[in-house]
Amino acid sequence: MVNRTSESRRGASALGCLFAILVVVAVLYYGIDVGRIYWNYYKLKDEMESSARFAQTRSDPEILRHLGGIAQDLGLPPEAKRFVIKRSKTPPVVSIKTEYHVAVDLPFQHRVLTMRPEVEVRQ
Repeated sequence: MVNRTSESRRGASALGCLFAILVVVAVLYYGIDVGRIYWNYYKLKDEMESSARFAQTRSDPEILRHLGGIAQDLGLPPEAKRFVIKRSKTPPVVSIKTEYHVAVDLPFQHRVLTMRPEVEVRQ
């Protein structure tokens, strides 16, 4: 005699497993896209901090060229290259900032993230 309840349970557990795998794949698919955006943001911010730290030995046009190249290498939008560098004498502080927008396609919605990396380093 065949136990019908155990057969239906096995099918249900397989379906539940497939659903869980589908959810994990969807999260990974969209998470990689969003993760890449934030990875690039933090890489750019790190370069901005390094440039601000060594700003005493470099001119503003040199810093702008360097950071513009980094933004291009990261594949950021052209507006990300509009860096603003401010230097103050007392106290000696160098600040660098920029702003750019990145489009993200999520399930059932399209989002535009506004990224505003900004660093301030005391010399």
